[in-house]
This record gives sequence, structure tokens and C-alpha cells, in this order.
Amino acid sequence: MNTDPNVISYRALRQLIGILGMALPFLCWAVNALVNDCELLSKPLLVDACQTLAYTPDGNLKSSISHFYYTAAGPLFTGILITVAIFLFCYKGHPLKRGDDRVSWLTDNLLATFAAICALGVVTFPTGSEEKISDNIHIFVASEITGYVHLGFATLFFVSIALLCIINFRRNPSKVFIQNPEGTLYLVCGWGMLLCLALLAVVSFTPIHKLSWMPYNFIYIMETVMLVLFGIAWLVKGKSTPSEYVLGKLSERSGSK
Repeated sequence: MNTDPNVISYRALRQLIGILGMALPFLCWAVNALVNDCELLSKPLLVDACQTLAYTPDGNLKSSISHFYYTAAGPLFTGILITVAIFLFCYKGHPLKRGDDRVSWLTDNLLATFAAICALGVVTFPTGSEEKISDNIHIFVASEITGYVHLGFATLFFVSIALLCIINFRRNPSKVFIQNPEGTLYLVCGWGMLLCLALLAVVSFTPIHKLSWMPYNFIYIMETVMLVLFGIAWLVKGKSTPSEYVLGKLSERSGSK
């Protein structure tokens, strides 16, 4: 067990990733509501009206989490995603040797790093918008092409996290996935994210999204479900007992010293 206060453990890192991911949609909504309802961007004490264009509050809840980028909650949206990306870059997991697993090349480090790059891509390429954003704090709205790039990075982010849940979090040294309630939870979280992605694809690229009964914030709902599943998986992984595989690797390292 690591007792160095200057070193963060893998368990703590996993929990931080889970907490930030799960909190993202709710914090963005809450901060945007606070700014709008309290009219914070219209108060002379906080904003220099002589050098600022008038801010027009709009709905507190947006059609997607990505649309919070343009709102007063935009810095929070960007900051959380960048922080999650940094944590994912730092997460190396446990190395695998050929023969340890059926897909030993699909390491924690590979998937976490890929997910981190995708998270940065989501921030770098903002989502587009078919409708005018009246509460836009920026001087621009991303083009349709940029919006598709954003969508691609967001999709790949969730796919990589789903693979972590379905494969990496369930690994065993016997080349058979762990068969217990914890393993089932990872499986549900991973396939749940992929199912949400499939529903989003159907709604986004078919006339269904134009139906009157379809909620305008369906994308936000699906994204929130995926982030909650994301958070649950990482929080449980952060509190889980090291598997036989991990303990065996740790004993090998200590024996080689």
C-alpha cells in the first residue's frame, strides 16, 4: 500500500475520474441556472457594461451537454473535460504481457490515453448549432464541419470508455472475465454506454428527432446517462479489491527487485 503523501494512488485517481465525469452534466446545468436566475452577467459589480455586449439569458438546460460550452457554464465544461483528460493521461493501469490475455495489446494505458485525446478533441472542436444561441458568451459558433468533428471525438471517447468497462475492468489471469456482481456491473455500464450511443445515432440521423413527442433535450438525457454509467464504473473500480491478476503482477515486481 502506498503511504507516500506526494503520490496519488490508482484507486484515488479512478474515483476522481468517476466523480468529475458524473458531476459534469449537473454542474453545468446548475451553474448556468445560477448565472441566469441571479442575472450575474448583468450586474455592474461583476461586468463592465461599457465594454460588454448585452447578455440575454436563455433556457438553463440545453439540448446537449456540449452546448453548455457557449453558456456562462462554458469555462466549467472546458475545465472539467481537460481535468478528466489529464487524469486519463496519468492513468497507466497494469501492463500486460503477450499470453496474459486474449487481447493483451488492448491495455489500460492505450484506452485511457486514447480517451484522453478524444476528451481534448471535444474541447478543441466545439459543437455546432442549427439554432441561434442567444446566450452565447463567445463571438462565434462552430461550423457544421467542426460540429461533426466534435461529434466524432465524443463518440470515440465513450466507445473507448465502454471498452475499458467491458474488457479491461473485467480481466482475469485465467483469460476468462471475472464472474461476480462487480464484473456484471462493469458489463452493464459498458453496454449501457454503447446502447445510448446507438439510440443517439438513430435519433440524430433519422426523422425521429422531428417528432413532437421527442424531448428537445433527448441528447442531454442520453449523454447524462452515459456519464453516470461512466462515473459508476470508475468509482466502483476505485474501491474494488485488487484482483488476483494485479496481486500477481505486484508480487512479480517486488520479487524482481
